[in-house]
Amino acid sequence: MHYDQSHLSTRFAGTLGYTAPEYAIHGHLSEKVDTYGFGIVVLEILGGRRCNNSKTEAFSCSLLEHTWNLFKHDAYLNLVDKTLDPDEYEIDNIKKIVEIGLMCTQSPSSARPTMSEVVGLLTSDLPIKGNPPGKPIIF
Repeated sequence: MHYDQSHLSTRFAGTLGYTAPEYAIHGHLSEKVDTYGFGIVVLEILGGRRCNNSKTEAFSCSLLEHTWNLFKHDAYLNLVDKTLDPDEYEIDNIKKIVEIGLMCTQSPSSARPTMSEVVGLLTSDLPIKGNPPGKPIIF
């Protein structure tokens, strides 16, 4: 990609649910597409739940929608995989990971952090500054 281009236009190739909306819908490929996929994987690991549910699962909404609904009600602990020991994690860390996962799934892609910024957030002991992430596009 040339330095003066914000994205490339290509045919879609990927797995729905892990692919950023701008790529899945319009074929716009940028560095931020990877950030989106990373955010989804982070939320899957935290919750022990796949992003694409089958009808046999207990939840009827997508992982992103479920995460957003609990995030906006400050119900972070309800997102954690039930097989994990609650004595092994702190609510502030759970909140930070959820917030990073949601930041990675923002639209437009310009609202997402770069992967370098994500690494900085994950390795810092400081809380995330600025406005909380908005509702992600759920498709």
